[in-house]
Amino acid sequence: MRKIIPLILPLVWLITACELSSPQVSYVQRLVVFGNLNAGLPMVDTLFVSRSSSIEENIEADSLYIAAAVVTISDGDTTLPVPPVPGRPGRYLADPGFIFQPGVSYRLQVVWQGDTVTAVTTTPEKMEFSSTASDAYVCDGVPIHLDSINVHNVSLQNVNGTFLPLPSGRIDTVVYRTAGCFTESFASIPYFLLNFNAEDYNTVRILSLALEADTKGLEPYEDLNGNGSWEEGAEPFVDYNRNGVRDSTYINLIYDTTFTSKAWKGEYLRDEQNNPYRYNPFVWAVDSSPIPLTWLFFNYYGLHLMVLQATDGAYTEYFSGDPSGTNQYLLPDSNIEGGYGLFSSTYSSFFYVYIKPED
Repeated sequence: MRKIIPLILPLVWLITACELSSPQVSYVQRLVVFGNLNAGLPMVDTLFVSRSSSIEENIEADSLYIAAAVVTISDGDTTLPVPPVPGRPGRYLADPGFIFQPGVSYRLQVVWQGDTVTAVTTTPEKMEFSSTASDAYVCDGVPIHLDSINVHNVSLQNVNGTFLPLPSGRIDTVVYRTAGCFTESFASIPYFLLNFNAEDYNTVRILSLALEADTKGLEPYEDLNGNGSWEEGAEPFVDYNRNGVRDSTYINLIYDTTFTSKAWKGEYLRDEQNNPYRYNPFVWAVDSSPIPLTWLFFNYYGLHLMVLQATDGAYTEYFSGDPSGTNQYLLPDSNIEGGYGLFSSTYSSFFYVYIKPED
């Protein structure tokens, strides 16, 4: 006991000394700006301007948006005004006729009530990728062959002032396989692979947008007698919305209530009629190649628009410290000089793929 007490006393002194020397940080209100440019396109996403607030301030979040800021974006030769969106405080949008070019540095400036914040982003020059076949996977001792798919089937066209990714080639069909090797974890066997030169990019974002997620139809049933029609009371059905009635629901949802699915994809969200659904699009970020497109990328059957986005260095730095947002005391590495937020840029490439259920 005598040996323990001398050890405890210095430890208590050390802890107390650390507490006494902790700096007192005063809160300073700053502007908060979030905006993203997409190379080769006009300004599609609105730029958000708001102010920060202290923990003690009792205020609604919507009241923090700023409607009267002066926002400009400059490439050194041309200064583009970014006016507020009428009726939407805190939202700003540039002239849709201005196209942001790849490989160009753009400087953002926001001025409001004497405060000025600035930021710079350099748009990525390209986003090139391919799909290749593979024989590198084995399931329960059986070799699995992965086919390549067509990833060059989109033409980005200006239709009445709106840029649309229109189909321009063969759209391949991929079967959503449910065997254990395909739906066990993030390391499950993928359905196909995407390759890119990792040395040419920072972080690459992948968006999987299900275009038929809102399609509704009758809940599926088990056709026990094989006559192609449902026998009420004799043949069970999958009650997606848990109301005891076979009725309409989001029929393209991949409805999987297994423990593994819940563990990796989480519980289903529910709408006002208790119909299950998942967030759409699914978004993920990678920094290495190849990208295995596994079961986790797909929550619906049907046609998908896949988007690969090369991001700038500011995006990578911002999300590198605490990507999941679990530490409220750790501020992201913002590139907004004099404020908070992120001014970033991307270069997007697209392709279509059709996800089909197993027979």
